[in-house]
Amino acid sequence: MAIAGGAHNAPVREGVRAGAVSGLGAVGPVELGFFVRETASYVRRVFEGEHEILSLTGNFSELDGRPFPHCHLVISGPDFVAHGGHLFRAVVTVTCEIHVVVDPDPQRRVRRPELGFNPLDLGGNETGGP
Repeated sequence: MAIAGGAHNAPVREGVRAGAVSGLGAVGPVELGFFVRETASYVRRVFEGEHEILSLTGNFSELDGRPFPHCHLVISGPDFVAHGGHLFRAVVTVTCEIHVVVDPDPQRRVRRPELGFNPLDLGGNETGGP
């Protein structure tokens, strides 16, 4: 099972429009990213081998009316060195125990191409402004 795929498919299937996710477990191949603001792009790195999930955290929101999961992951291998970043892909090897808290009110994101990412609309309007 892939965490990123499961994190996307479950909210779609269940109609989740807002919530928080946390978890732990073990994963094999993992792809993490670091967002570089100046280029509005991610530096991506794949970590091969077995890793413990030290922390999986994120949220569910909506973008263009569709569920939008946003997760970060911290992993460690047998050397006890921690690596973390934006979760693009992780394959569960042993288990992944995920806890989801759902909010009945939608939490929306807005498209902001000039920023290079889609922030939460905390102002309650479609422009994402105050």
